Amino acid sequence: MDTQGSRKEEENKMVTMIDYSITIVGAFLAMCMFTTLYGKSSPLYALAEESYIGFGTGLTIVINAEYIWRTGIVNIMKGDYILILALILGAMILFRVHPKYNYVARIPIAIALGAQFGLSLRTIIFSGFIQQITASIVPLFGGDMMTMLYRWTIALSVIFMMTFFFYSIELTGPLATSAKIGEYFLYTAFGAIFAQTFMGRLGLFVGFMQSYTVPPWLSLIHI
Repeated sequence: MDTQGSRKEEENKMVTMIDYSITIVGAFLAMCMFTTLYGKSSPLYALAEESYIGFGTGLTIVINAEYIWRTGIVNIMKGDYILILALILGAMILFRVHPKYNYVARIPIAIALGAQFGLSLRTIIFSGFIQQITASIVPLFGGDMMTMLYRWTIALSVIFMMTFFFYSIELTGPLATSAKIGEYFLYTAFGAIFAQTFMGRLGLFVGFMQSYTVPPWLSLIHI
């Protein structure tokens, strides 16, 4: 029993040729994509780009087909016949590729956009307006020194940046100074957002390269 168990464990630890192929092909295509940094067109970049688009399109078709079968066809066979309307509307979108009957695709697109807009309108009002306004209206006194400094910074920053967007009158005197300070605050905020976005993309890049330099099965080779 111990021999059979150890043999099965060794078989599970073995790295198949598919694992090697996925890592090698992925690393090769990644290097091909980086050839665009030279600023010149490269057949390697075209190969990687077209391969990515082709694989992504095929994977999307397979996932969508499986989703339609699992959530649509199966539930219709169970008696949820309202989903037939959803399948009809989804099939109408395919008329988009036909130059003569592409107007048919406007019906399901309009229904989908209208329904999504209606559902998201309430969320956008609260998250995009009301919650941001209430987060800015805070008591300026009370709490420790760091809390007061944080709240005063928010209040003054909002005032300075709001004066920057006064376009109906000519800004002179204290308003001009306040608008200039608000402009610098906006530069600081945009710079922080850009730095955060860059660090997020850099983290994705590091994780992507690590997945090929240290593949999941590499640790199994050293056991």
